[in-house]
Amino acid sequence: MRAARAQIMFQRWEEAVGGHLAKNTKPDRFEKGTLWIAASGSAWAQEAMLQKDVILERLNNMAGEELFSDLRAARAIRKARED
Repeated sequence: MRAARAQIMFQRWEEAVGGHLAKNTKPDRFEKGTLWIAASGSAWAQEAMLQKDVILERLNNMAGEELFSDLRAARAIRKARED
């Protein structure tokens, strides 16, 4: 049930983190209160980690419950090649 509610919040990622960060990160999975994200590079993963407390607070406020307890970077987003 919590995983389903977390998936709903994934759809509101840009609202939670802002457009600039949302273009370079995305929610990857939810496990036992931890939100794993993918980032387009290590700098963006680090930026998300620096904003971790704010992001978690916004997501939990938007969810109306303490759904997310931690945020971790999982893997890199693979961007399509530009030819």
